[in-house]
Parts: sequence; structure tokens; C-alpha cells
Amino acid sequence: MKAGRGIRRTAAAALAALMAMASVSVAMAAEKKEQYAFTYKEQQVSVGMAADTALKALGKENKVKTLANCADDNGKDKAYIYDDFEVVITKDGKKEVVQSIKLTSGNVGTEEGIKVGDLPAAVKKAYPDAKEEAGLYTVVLGESQLVIDCGFKNDKVTEICYEAAGKK
Repeated sequence: MKAGRGIRRTAAAALAALMAMASVSVAMAAEKKEQYAFTYKEQQVSVGMAADTALKALGKENKVKTLANCADDNGKDKAYIYDDFEVVITKDGKKEVVQSIKLTSGNVGTEEGIKVGDLPAAVKKAYPDAKEEAGLYTVVLGESQLVIDCGFKNDKVTEICYEAAGKK
């Protein structure tokens, strides 16, 4: 009789532990993200992030280009070129931040699974609220936006760009 009560208590404790873990998982899944972020090798990078933190997370680039920036007196943004994407760094006051992240190949994609080469139907399914204009699909989340370019023919994704919301 005592053994039966012990087993029931153990089973009840195990069930309570499982229910607690399930509720934590549901709570975590219910958390909404505040902006779009690019994940590469388990590292997240987002627009507005400190440049040094982002570049450290992404690893060694293949090439660095200096870009003209008419909005800044110094006129020197930098594009860090990787195999499958580019990261543009700009000055925001005295600090350098990520201005944009452009995905250029089908080897990387958005958290929602969209990659270069995908069809517009996949974009519409992943981002039902996206606004489409001339083959450009724009979807905003918080202070960030994704601009997904499906080309003039609107036949497949040619480029995906993470930007600050409100910029084109």
C-alpha cells in the first residue's frame, strides 16, 4: 500500500514538472519579437545594433568597401561583404551602427524561411501583411522592415534587405 502511494506521488510530481515546463514553453512562444533580425551561425544581428558587436558576431568578412553617404559630412559608410550577405555600417552620432543587412544568396534566409530564389507566393504566405509595389514586398515590425525584391517580373526573390522602418 505504501509503495502504491509513493509511486502516485512520484507520478504526480513528474506530471506537475511537465506541466510547468509546457507553460514556460508556451509563454516563450507567445513572446512577440520587436523587430526583424538576421540570424547567421546562431548569432542575431539587427539594424541599429552596435557595429563592433555585429561584426564580431558575423566573423571575418571577405571584403570591405567604402561607400559615399551624402547625409553625413564625412561621407563614409562601409559595406562588409560576406559570401551570402552584406552588412552596411554607418555613423549614428558618434557611434557606428548597422544600417542595413542585404541577403544575396539562397544559402541564408529570414527567420520566416524566405530566401533568394523563392517565389512571390512564398513571400506572401510568410508575410501576409507585406505591401507589394512593383515587385518589392515591404513588411514592417517595430522600427525595422524587410524589403524583399522579386524583380521587375515579380517572378522570384532576388534580394532581401533588413532596414530601419520608413527607409526605401
